[in-house]
Amino acid sequence: MRIKILFTTTLLILLFSCNKQQQIEKKSFHDIIKSNNNAFVDYCWNEKDMDKLKTISTEGLVRNLNGIKVASNQKEMAANMNVFFIGFPDLKVTLDKTYIKNNLVFTYWTFAGTNTGEFGETPATGKKVKVSGFSIIYFDNEGKMIQEDIYYNELEFLQQLGYTLNPPIVE
Repeated sequence: MRIKILFTTTLLILLFSCNKQQQIEKKSFHDIIKSNNNAFVDYCWNEKDMDKLKTISTEGLVRNLNGIKVASNQKEMAANMNVFFIGFPDLKVTLDKTYIKNNLVFTYWTFAGTNTGEFGETPATGKKVKVSGFSIIYFDNEGKMIQEDIYYNELEFLQQLGYTLNPPIVE
């Protein structure tokens, strides 16, 4: 009888300690993803630190903007971000809401800045913009970013810069 109790107690201790270890590992992975996501915004976007991008993402980092691939690696991602840095030297990105599920981060964000530099091939307008959007960021099993899918209202963004739509000519 004593052996049964000792065996059962040992078995229960082992089961609970394994479960506790899995919870610690899962929490640690969650924390890594959360930390890397925050670093992406705080350091890469807001501090314009492209060296940080290399530490929190994979070399093959992909960026899709409203369904269009704009970057296929870290170098292209940095170049794409630089277009915004030049066009909006005072840009600031804030995270409004963030949800983490497994290897995915779902985040609502706000981009704000003043267009005082050339933005792509368009001259500065001097206009302030504030646009909200949604991103899905994919992380590998080491917690590094592998893909970012961004969705925002590009028409709203361009209208804030002063651009307008002309109605189509219908014949």
